[in-house]
Amino acid sequence: MRTTQRDVLVATAERLFAEQGIDAVSLRTVMAEAGTNVAAVRYHFGTKDALVEAVVRARSEEIKAARDTLLTALEEAADPSLHDLAEAFVLPLAGMATTGDLEWIRLVAGVTAGGHPAIAVIDEEFAEQTARLGRLLRRISPGLDPVGLRFRLTVAMTLTYRTLGDLADLRTRVAAPGRPPVGDERLVAELVDAVTAVLGKV
Repeated sequence: MRTTQRDVLVATAERLFAEQGIDAVSLRTVMAEAGTNVAAVRYHFGTKDALVEAVVRARSEEIKAARDTLLTALEEAADPSLHDLAEAFVLPLAGMATTGDLEWIRLVAGVTAGGHPAIAVIDEEFAEQTARLGRLLRRISPGLDPVGLRFRLTVAMTLTYRTLGDLADLRTRVAAPGRPPVGDERLVAELVDAVTAVLGKV
């Protein structure tokens, strides 16, 4: 598939936003890095907010498609577990992270950690799947009240993005002194266990 000027701008913005933070990157900086002019950026996006939205939405479809399969299986299961639910949360993003595709994940981690207004775009993009995750969590833990449910989903999201965004460093940091780096499969399994605990049954 041919790469368009718009695709180049989105990919460049994703990298710069992940490295420097959204607020630190101007449209002019994106333009210069992408080798385009201001007119091209204005033509495709109009505003920086529109560019941020395009960057968020560019990757969300593949994540939602991968997660949809897992959520559907859980919704049809007779007795889904918290561990299964944690896998549905983590694995679609882990698939990106373990191939070294970290920039979008780091961008979202920064947005959620810093309370950047772009979080509204992320919330909107994933609203339907968040609702499904919430219904499944309530089904598994029927005693959980609305505040507890939202708290656990929010913390699970924050933990997942922060951990996967830091995956390259974690390989070495969690290894025993003098031992080789820990493999991604083990790190993802540990993250799934941690998210399971966050979602914890009441």
